[in-house]
Amino acid sequence: MSEFSTLYPRRIKLLQGIQNLIKREEVELDHLFLMVKIRKDEIINTLVSEGFKMVKFEHKKPTQIGSGFSKKLKRPWEMHVRLLDFSQGLIGIHAEVEISRNYFQHIKSVRVPVVYEIETILKKHRIEYQLWHSFVKDYITNIVDDHQIRLKSPKMPAMPWLGMLGFICAIATLYGLKFFMILK
Repeated sequence: MSEFSTLYPRRIKLLQGIQNLIKREEVELDHLFLMVKIRKDEIINTLVSEGFKMVKFEHKKPTQIGSGFSKKLKRPWEMHVRLLDFSQGLIGIHAEVEISRNYFQHIKSVRVPVVYEIETILKKHRIEYQLWHSFVKDYITNIVDDHQIRLKSPKMPAMPWLGMLGFICAIATLYGLKFFMILK
């Protein structure tokens, strides 16, 4: 299993000219959104062209537009992207990396928000964006430095849901056969 490393803005300059600090414990609150002013279909096509697939089951955010998207990264990680409806035709992009939903550990896994990974995709497809800080309610004009974040893979090897289901069914079948053999 591998660990996942990323950067997340730490010291930032806002449009108002103020410098702000995002503390390490605030990273989990994830107040940063990449704001775009294009149609939803264009963003979806961009994500699909980058290998993202629509998520069938997820916990939806209050202003989420449709279903989210996920992309498998290095095992066991995946990136989960949600599109959120903001006023005046703006769409906010929220992304996080977590243990893939194919694994049992997804339920209790650590999640970390990501910004630069989505920013790279937007730049590649020449989509204009601005970075919005939802807590301060202002746009970020400059990132001075970053937090370095490392997610360690789970201590117990990632267990696929399907493999576990097969194992449980096999054990249940064996016990069922054993039970019915005793009854005869």
